[in-house]
Amino acid sequence: MLIKGEGLKSIVVYYSQTGNTKKIAHAIHRGLKKASQTGDQYDIARLKDVSPRDMVNYDLIGIGSPIMELREPLNVTEFIDGMKPVDGKHAFVFNTHGCLPSWYMANVVPRLIQRGLTVIGWNDWFGSVVYPFIMKPYLTDGHPDAIDLEEAEHFGAEMVERSRRIYKGETQLIPKLPTGKAYDEIYNPVPMEPTPEYLAFLKAVPRVAKVNREKCKYPKCTHCIDNCPTGCIDFSSGEFSIRFDSKRCITCYLCEQTCPNGAIEVDYTEGTPLHDVGVKTLFLPILEHMEKQGRFRRLVPLKDIKYEDNRPWKLKHPHFKIDY
Repeated sequence: MLIKGEGLKSIVVYYSQTGNTKKIAHAIHRGLKKASQTGDQYDIARLKDVSPRDMVNYDLIGIGSPIMELREPLNVTEFIDGMKPVDGKHAFVFNTHGCLPSWYMANVVPRLIQRGLTVIGWNDWFGSVVYPFIMKPYLTDGHPDAIDLEEAEHFGAEMVERSRRIYKGETQLIPKLPTGKAYDEIYNPVPMEPTPEYLAFLKAVPRVAKVNREKCKYPKCTHCIDNCPTGCIDFSSGEFSIRFDSKRCITCYLCEQTCPNGAIEVDYTEGTPLHDVGVKTLFLPILEHMEKQGRFRRLVPLKDIKYEDNRPWKLKHPHFKIDY
């Protein structure tokens, strides 16, 4: 409960790699600020810069990240699990993705409720995709744009206003996350059942990366270790390779894509053409379906999508810089 005479203390906590989620998080934060009253506190922080145990100090907590492997990345899961029980406090959830929200809401919302939080809202936005196998431009490139950011700002303001009213007793404003078929109609409108072509791609995904010791500057450089979202890179044993089939790895290939020296070597050649077929048979039909529903605004014409050579992994390192 809010303490009488004190303002609403809110925070937006986000994890972002390429900047999509960061843009949305900051737009939401602007909304919090616009809807604030005298005495309110509105903070924003990267996931790695705050302690989950400090969330007990806030009345309204927003948590967001990109979607990876159809759900939240492991660092978000562990952040929520590391929170102290915060009975009565409010939370909201947001994410960015290149196709569907999938199981993000279904995983994150119940997890927050288990920590004693009342989840008062959730939302998602499309974002540009940077992934070694993805052709550029990609189907959802251009997002989030000005329209998306304006929506995010309104969402932030709505969360503050809703939180304040719920604290005053309007508990009928607390939404209930759909389940089963109702959930799928919103977040999985086309069943995410991998086609044979996409299953073939998954089998061809590289499972190990070699570390070129002539290029690698470890221990002076620990870029990949410091920025791995799941903390599963460790060279201290003297083993200079990275396994992408560990229980913690989410195969985001962030280490290879952002290594400033190009020291992490991955063979993407077998998986790339198979991924193209997967895009055509799985992701493209989903986005076309959502476009007909008015839930996806196409910014890149289909004629501009080239299924040939324009891949991030063929570019000079780093393929992109982590957005701080």
